Amino acid sequence: MSRMDPRNALRALGVALAAALAAALSACVGIPVSGPVVAGPVVGENEPDFVLNPSGPAVGADPTGILNGFMAAVRAPQSDYKVARLFLTPQLAQTWEPDAGVIIWSSAPSLANRGTAEAPFIDYAFETRASVDADGRYRASAAPAPRTLGFAFTQVDGQWRISAAPDGVVLGEAGFSRAFTEYALYFFDPTGRYLVPDVRWFAARQTTPSVVVTALLGGPDAWLRHAVISDFPAGTTLGPRSVVLNAGRATVDLSPEVASASPQQLDRMRQQLVQTLDVADVTITADGVPLRTDSSETPATVDPHPEGTVLVGTGTEFGHAGADGITPIEGVSEAIVADGATAAVVAASQTSAAYLAADGTVRRVTAGVTAVLDTRGSLVAPALDEFGWVWSAGALSPLEAFDVGGEPAGLLVDAIPPDASIVALAVSRDSTRLAVALRSPAGPRLLVFGIVRVNGAPTSLDPPLELPAAGAIASIAWADDRSLV
Repeated sequence: MSRMDPRNALRALGVALAAALAAALSACVGIPVSGPVVAGPVVGENEPDFVLNPSGPAVGADPTGILNGFMAAVRAPQSDYKVARLFLTPQLAQTWEPDAGVIIWSSAPSLANRGTAEAPFIDYAFETRASVDADGRYRASAAPAPRTLGFAFTQVDGQWRISAAPDGVVLGEAGFSRAFTEYALYFFDPTGRYLVPDVRWFAARQTTPSVVVTALLGGPDAWLRHAVISDFPAGTTLGPRSVVLNAGRATVDLSPEVASASPQQLDRMRQQLVQTLDVADVTITADGVPLRTDSSETPATVDPHPEGTVLVGTGTEFGHAGADGITPIEGVSEAIVADGATAAVVAASQTSAAYLAADGTVRRVTAGVTAVLDTRGSLVAPALDEFGWVWSAGALSPLEAFDVGGEPAGLLVDAIPPDASIVALAVSRDSTRLAVALRSPAGPRLLVFGIVRVNGAPTSLDPPLELPAAGAIASIAWADDRSLV
């Protein structure tokens, strides 16, 4: 994929010592779960490298032993949960739907039999803070919630088997990390210049490529629905030949709707599939017939990164750090230093910046001309997107965005709880997502919104995705296209 033109990049920084920056980078939150920044997985052609081989039901096991064995076996999704189905009656084994979702427990489950010796019924109780739905969407909650699932038992040929069970699987955090893998579905930003990830989680098995493409065809998650676009025609499904991987390339068979698409649109579909499947190239077929794509356009950028030297501020200087010291930015640095800025974000054009001044106001400087944008109280460090909009908010000040002329967009964000206050915000480098850190009575919270735009202007925000917040948050920044630090 092509590298992003540096003129379209944004360089963000907090005006602080390098040691403070290093401390801020010591923690990372991924989308959709917390953890270190890691390389994305390859959607492989075979079973995953790590395969858990659980045991089947032990002869003479009581209902508690059968249930514990079943819960151990669901950590192995290979062959459509073949081993786990051995713990079920033949009838239930045919109808049980493990792909209905995942509940991830955060406290060790407890078992209580409230049935009879002849008809056992065991309650499986635990606390949970996260779940994954049938389409791989991970959802975290701010506080643990109690859950109880019921399992009925009957004897089959003198051996206890589960006769009634909820669809889906229950896993601990360790079991989930082994059995499920993170995949990014890619959609275009409204300009068509960037491919934006929508992270999902799917069981690691041979059918995963088809599951991943099916999810891609289903469109983006609700929190991104109006912030990104897909070039697949409405109603497109996988064709009978599904997805075939061979030597790092893929052939994806789709329903007849795609046959009427232009070669340019087909190439955009191909780009989405290449990045989603993490392969070198994709051939699209409609009912087995290969379709011609036009790849003459510049491919979209994935995970844009700023280029150039590090920007630093010392209180008396601001600019590019180099071997000979700090080189100021003409028309920008002087205002930032003069106003005693405590945080700043600089446009890649190097002609403008947004910053939090010493008097608590949010300001913009462009080619040496300074404008005060926001004078509300308790403001946090502003964000600047590639369309020139400055995003500002504070502990007692609702979220707002200001255009290049200083006019507010008039955003109303009902999703931010009334008892919470904003402590930090950051716009992704592709300008499609806004991360907001909150302080609330329930503790720190972290929300990510899709930014809805018309001709580059933000008009609203999609409903937020909540991410786990492990501790107090003082500042946030996008480490890459799917992780926050």
